[in-house]
Amino acid sequence: MKYSQPIGILLCLLLIYTTTQPLVFIESRNWTITGWDPAGSSFGQAGKFLSFFAVISLAFFALPFIWAKRFNMVFAAMLLAWSYRNFLIMSTCLMGECPQKQWALYACILISAGILVMTFLPKIKVSSQPQ
Repeated sequence: MKYSQPIGILLCLLLIYTTTQPLVFIESRNWTITGWDPAGSSFGQAGKFLSFFAVISLAFFALPFIWAKRFNMVFAAMLLAWSYRNFLIMSTCLMGECPQKQWALYACILISAGILVMTFLPKIKVSSQPQ
């Protein structure tokens, strides 16, 4: 696909932005949990992991080497797995209380899936000479 690399870079930047937005809201304690601020919960800072691997994936989208495109598939799969992990952990009901899921929790999964799809469609120059 002709525009898979710029789309992948934009999706990586969008994922980094999305991790700073509210992921869940726990009403009983009045906690708004983002990827960078767990607000007193034990969820941890899951957005740092996503942002770190999004930056690596962004760099691999920008590099024109075949090895970078192959490694990018691995990092994009890790992004999708970690986003799904965040969804499972942060949206789980505990002791009769279910957190209110915000749009960013769903967006992280969708954006990570988009990044993974873009890694499968790199624009690679192929030589026409037989080997």
